[in-house]
Amino acid sequence: MPAHFRRSAAPLITTIQKLFSEDLARGNDFLRQENKILRSKLGKRVPLTEADRRTLVRYGLCIKERLAEVITIVRPETLLAWNRRMKRRKWTFDNTPRGPGRPRKGKATEELVLRMAEENAWGYVRIAGELKKLGHRISPSWVRDLLKKNGLPPCPRRKGLSWKQFIQSHLDVMWAADFFTEEVWTCSGLVTYYTLFFIHLRTRRVCFAGCTPQPDRHWMRQQACNLFLMIAEDKATPSYLIHDRDGAFYPLDEVLRSAGVKVIKTPPQAPMCNAYAERFVRETRETLDNLILLGGAHFHHVLKRIEHHHNLRRPHQGLGNLIPCGSSCPVEPARPETVRCETSLGGLLNHYYTEEAAA
Repeated sequence: MPAHFRRSAAPLITTIQKLFSEDLARGNDFLRQENKILRSKLGKRVPLTEADRRTLVRYGLCIKERLAEVITIVRPETLLAWNRRMKRRKWTFDNTPRGPGRPRKGKATEELVLRMAEENAWGYVRIAGELKKLGHRISPSWVRDLLKKNGLPPCPRRKGLSWKQFIQSHLDVMWAADFFTEEVWTCSGLVTYYTLFFIHLRTRRVCFAGCTPQPDRHWMRQQACNLFLMIAEDKATPSYLIHDRDGAFYPLDEVLRSAGVKVIKTPPQAPMCNAYAERFVRETRETLDNLILLGGAHFHHVLKRIEHHHNLRRPHQGLGNLIPCGSSCPVEPARPETVRCETSLGGLLNHYYTEEAAA
């Protein structure tokens, strides 16, 4: 290249470099001001991930001399401290001694194994296969050792069928019976009335057999006959009846056994073995405690209203908030202006329905 051409091109190149530097500086000034505005909107501290820190360290060390002028999200000392920590971490190894064998399974997996062992009469090989179906890759020997560690034999039939499992497997053909007493005002003063009821465990349907001041042998035999009449429409004779060890049930048991019904008596002082009936007694008490009962006819009327509300009006949590003998829930939600309230026993029992459902 001729010398005179180099002398004429040098000022032009210098001018272009100057213009480019000025444009780059203006761009940097704009980005710096924009960053300050965004920082003021975000707050005093911006949360950063480990990947964000590595990115800032990578690009910040390239402009280490001008770092204090450029950086705004953190202090320069912080950026350099991140760099030192990353260098130390690169040469730091985990020297923790590890025990022999496979790594320990998670706590959730152990709880799942123990749950299956409690709820079923399975052996450790069957439990391992069930867990494999759920995506847990564990060996049968690990399941066996875990069961032994928690005091559960690994062989099948560890403790036989539990009471809860027995009831759950016979809900369709099982009924429960129970007594409860209530004080009723009569012409001769307060009289204790004995009320007998039956409840179907699957549907929670309740049948009040009757109430009397004297549940003698003849009355109890009659209630057993009434039970079969009440459930005749279901076309399903009960196979099991649960009740406590009250001696008043003896005449009832004689009639039921002759009809092929197996009577199961709960252990002494174990009300939870008849929990369905006990829960209904508590529900009935919530209504009776707010009433003054005047005579046997009034008491009988109140019991029938409670039975009607329980079977046809009240949702039950044990049934997924469904009604034992009621209709299914509508698909569309009800409009507030169409909701009506049906009261019973002076507002102690309320039922809400829609005009469309009533029609």
